[in-house]
Amino acid sequence: MAGDVDAFAAFPAPENLPQFDADPRFKVLIGSTEGETILAMNNGRPPFDNKLVREAVAHAVNRKELIDGAMFGYGTPIGTHFAPHNPDYVDLTNLSDYDPEKSKVLLKVAGVTLPLHVKMTLPPPSYARRGGEIIAAELRAVGIEPDIENVEWSQWLSTTFKGAHDFDLTIISHTEPMDIGIYANPDYYFQYDNADFQKLMADLNLATDPAKRSELLQEAQTIIAKDYVNAYLFQLPMTTVANAKIEGLWVDLPTQAADLTGVYWDE
Repeated sequence: MAGDVDAFAAFPAPENLPQFDADPRFKVLIGSTEGETILAMNNGRPPFDNKLVREAVAHAVNRKELIDGAMFGYGTPIGTHFAPHNPDYVDLTNLSDYDPEKSKVLLKVAGVTLPLHVKMTLPPPSYARRGGEIIAAELRAVGIEPDIENVEWSQWLSTTFKGAHDFDLTIISHTEPMDIGIYANPDYYFQYDNADFQKLMADLNLATDPAKRSELLQEAQTIIAKDYVNAYLFQLPMTTVANAKIEGLWVDLPTQAADLTGVYWDE
């Protein structure tokens, strides 16, 4: 607002975007990213090694409430680890629709003793910290009691992502393009180990026919959605605030880069 910064990509405070949009000095660009925002579950340790528990978590999350509350309406609901703007995307949100009563039944069938105390580790971004509070309240409504642990990036990387994978739940946006192959690595931080999925990814790496690749990608999306590996939340939006005279800024973020080669001032 003071004019010290001419452009801010990936603006972290969506609640302030209407203020900039109403000011003729600025322009607000709303696009998409490759960032699948997920509530990751540690498949490698109880109780999340039980698919029924993971499914219960997925059905306890209200995506609309999360997007409205944490992102002020910005973001696209997803039901699998794939970008909705990709032509091979399959809308699988119905598999994990908001149904807290179903969550309670699933936890009972799984034999879980309630309240179930779990550790929810949250890195710094506002989508994680704000989203974590909303999801924690939703989980408490079905009998899961998250103990929130706010950490900085260095701690998240060393204890959650690497090392002993010391977490139960965490919220993170995976911003790498076409990164569904991470689910074929059983040593990855959420520790999903599915031999069929691993073979499918190996087949995809060898496939050159576009139709076959599309078929395999859609099958991969469906497998992880039906296994409830993680709770899939929303596609991270690309929100940019800039001086109204700047042209050529990327609206979407197709890769982790800030390409300024086409940017110019329109005086």
